[in-house]
Amino acid sequence: MESSGSSGHQGIERSLALLRAVAAEGRGGARLGDVAAQTGLSRSTAHRLLTHLVAAGLLEQDPDAPHYHLGFEIYALGRRAAERHGVPELARASLVRLEERSEDTVYLSIRSGDDALCTARQEGRYPIKTLTLSVGDRRPLGVGAGSLAVLAALPDEEVERVIAANAGRLRAFPGFSAATLRALVERTRAEGCATNPGLVLPGMMAVGVPIRTHGERVAGALSIAAIEGRMQPERRAQLVTWLQEEAAAIARRLDGP
Repeated sequence: MESSGSSGHQGIERSLALLRAVAAEGRGGARLGDVAAQTGLSRSTAHRLLTHLVAAGLLEQDPDAPHYHLGFEIYALGRRAAERHGVPELARASLVRLEERSEDTVYLSIRSGDDALCTARQEGRYPIKTLTLSVGDRRPLGVGAGSLAVLAALPDEEVERVIAANAGRLRAFPGFSAATLRALVERTRAEGCATNPGLVLPGMMAVGVPIRTHGERVAGALSIAAIEGRMQPERRAQLVTWLQEEAAAIARRLDGP
């Protein structure tokens, strides 16, 4: 017989999976069938849990359409978490400096479970913009330059666990597979930075570096995205140098005195 403890743990895992599936659909919201498919739950189980999450304020449902969205309670909890961890606030000056130097859009991502969560964006002034992420967007670890920088900075066994856990979700990103992610991790480690040459959006390229604290904890990643024409090797190397300088500055702020 299943113990109440294991049953409760399973319920939490399923609820988290549903919340992440809804979050992954972005502003358009998520349909019941899509959420069930992403989480591997039956439609009836997914519907029951979604109903509970709506009642708790963690999700909202459109009154005129069968779409689910993250609820205001998620926003309130996220604000409290941000106040505690403080990474976006500590990184703000670095994002501004990077945009001033590069004139391209700069992103800050942190790890959230098996995902990378965009927590800050400094929009570039260059006329052709590559706004591939909005604040609050999440992707499976490894999908995107900042996300890949975080994944590659993890220990080998954790990299394999994350790739296995996200295998089903990678089908939503045609340029990515488990084998592709393993190869990208190896290349990122060898080159000292993560690159995303049009795998998410054709014609766009991004570079990213991890933010490592003194204790080697991976606190997140910085990345810069631009059109491929602005990412020639010499300029890309300069961007990586600036990213590494600011990642080190953020790490010093996180470590404190």
